Amino acid sequence: MTVPVSVLLIARDEEAQLEQSLPSVSGWAGETLVVIDPRTADHSREVAFASGATVLEHEYVSSAAQYNWGAARCRHDWVFVLDADERVTGGLRAGIERALAAPRHPAYAVRRVNFAFGRRLRFGDWGHDRIVRVFDRRAARFDERAVHGAVRAASVGRLDGELEHRSLRSLDQYLPKVHEFARRGASDLRRAGRSSGLAVAITRAEWRFVRAYFLRLGVLDGFPGLVVAILAAYGTFLKWTMVWEATRRCPRP
Repeated sequence: MTVPVSVLLIARDEEAQLEQSLPSVSGWAGETLVVIDPRTADHSREVAFASGATVLEHEYVSSAAQYNWGAARCRHDWVFVLDADERVTGGLRAGIERALAAPRHPAYAVRRVNFAFGRRLRFGDWGHDRIVRVFDRRAARFDERAVHGAVRAASVGRLDGELEHRSLRSLDQYLPKVHEFARRGASDLRRAGRSSGLAVAITRAEWRFVRAYFLRLGVLDGFPGLVVAILAAYGTFLKWTMVWEATRRCPRP
């Protein structure tokens, strides 16, 4: 069954992940559109073409801006956003089909199952993850913040099924993301007029670890749960320290 939905991916140097994510929607969606960052140096374009996807290039500013640009160029009004490191399960495909047969909301959230080092995480910050990924582009769009823009819609429904997210595959692969997310998060905070200092950075990092590892029971996910909690605290410390650094360089009037 072909569903009248456009699957939208954005990618930069993601050839290995696209080889896994694109087959999970092949033959099911009405269209697959891949927006490539022109700085891509690997074979992401070729992999996307080979899968039958429509491939466009657009300069990357933020994920939200890239998704909004891509959504405006989709053939169908209903858009399903898929990251290169995500896989659509059969249960989720069925859930989308049921919801779009008689839509009651302009946007829908999916339950995302996160993996770290190949292990599914059931607790911590990554154990209870629900994210808006299906939306009617006529009535919803991404809020263009610097890090993870959220879909803005009048109401949000929930879909059955799960979306697999293989975000943390190795430290070499994931650490650049931590640094990049910290930089963009600091940019958001600066635009909002926030300031920081050593005590703020340490306190927020400590709280992030305690919440993820103890309060949300990340300890039950074993060593991967500990690594994820530490990386979250590290990223939080970097973000607020970058705010402090930017404030010293360019103090507000």
